[in-house]
Amino acid sequence: MTSSPGRADVRLVWKETNFMANDNEEKKTTPHRMVKWSPPYRRENVEEPEFDLIEIERDGPIGRIILNSPEKRNPLGYERLLQIEMAAKLLELDQEIRVIIIKGQGPCFSGGYDMTPVKKGERQRNMPPGGYIDPARDRLWQSYDLEHARVYMTLFDLQKPVIAQIHGACLAGATELAGFCDLRVVADDAKIGWPVGRNWSPGNLQYIPWLVGMTRAKYYMFTCEPMNGIEAFEAHWASEHVAAEQLEERTEELAQQIALTPTDLIMMTKRSINRQFEIMGFRTGISASVDLLAVASFREQGLYAKRSDQGGDGGDEFMERSHRDGLKSAMKWREETFGNRYRDTDGDSAPPSAEED
Repeated sequence: MTSSPGRADVRLVWKETNFMANDNEEKKTTPHRMVKWSPPYRRENVEEPEFDLIEIERDGPIGRIILNSPEKRNPLGYERLLQIEMAAKLLELDQEIRVIIIKGQGPCFSGGYDMTPVKKGERQRNMPPGGYIDPARDRLWQSYDLEHARVYMTLFDLQKPVIAQIHGACLAGATELAGFCDLRVVADDAKIGWPVGRNWSPGNLQYIPWLVGMTRAKYYMFTCEPMNGIEAFEAHWASEHVAAEQLEERTEELAQQIALTPTDLIMMTKRSINRQFEIMGFRTGISASVDLLAVASFREQGLYAKRSDQGGDGGDEFMERSHRDGLKSAMKWREETFGNRYRDTDGDSAPPSAEED
C-alpha cells in the first residue's frame, strides 16, 4: 500500500509470530501474540482483535476501555498495557467516538503493575529488547519501562480526550495509567499511592510534578503516603472527586458534556494544551525518568541486584521475603514497617493468587 508520506495514520495488525528455523523444518508458532504498528492505515483496513485482558465498549459518542481481572485487582502486565493501547487507537479511529473512559471492574481501578512471579514463556515477559548490555536483565527493566512510557505517551498524544474513572485502589503503576489520561474523576474513598517508592524505585515516571507541583510531588514521593480522592483533588492530581456511589454517573455525565463539543475542536484544544507542556520539557522529562528508574533498580539494594542462593549479595529484603514467603507476606512486612497505610488494598499490585510463588 502506498500513500503520501505526510499521513498520520498507522495500520494495526494483531498476529501470531512465527519462526521458521529452515526450509526443512516445520514452522513453529510461539504462544506470544505481538502487536505491529505499520504506517499508513485507513480505518477500513483495521480489524478489531479479540481482547482477553480488557473489554471495549461503544455507547454513542462514548468509548470505554475496561480492565477485566477484578479477582486479581486488574494488574497491569505488559500485554494488558498493549491491549489498552490498541483499544485506545481503535477508538480514536472510530468516527462515532468522541470521548474515551478507562475504568476497572471489581473492587478497584487497578492495584498497579503485575508483581506475580512469572514463569518462563508466559506472556508477561513477551516484550521487545530494550538495548541493555546484559540480555538477562534487559527485559526486567529497560524494555519494561520504555514500553510502559510509550503506551502512556500514546494516551497523552491521543487526539480524543481520555478520562480515568477511579475507585478503590489506584496504586503504583496504576497511577501512571491514570496520570497520563487527560482527566481523572476519583471516588472520595479511593486510595492513590506509590508504595514502590519505599523500597524499589523513585516511584513513577515522574509525571507527578507536572500535575501537583514540586512541593507536593516531593512530599508524596519521599513519604509514599497514599491520598484519598478528596486529597487527590486538593493536590491537583484529580480533576474531580465525588462520592463512590456517584462516580459512574458523574464520569458518564462529564464524558457526555465533553462530547457535545465538535471532535475537531476538542482535538485542537487537547493538542494546544499538550504543546505548552512539551515546550516546557514534559516529553523529555518522562524519557529521562526511564533512565533513572533503571539506575534505581540496579543500585546495591535495588530490585534487580544479583543475589546468591543464600541471599546477601545485594538485593532487597522485600524481594527475598517475596520469594521465600510469598508476595502478600512481603507486602505485609513492608507496610507494617511504614504504618499499614496500604494494607487494606494489598499493596501496589498483589492479586490474591500472588500469595504463593
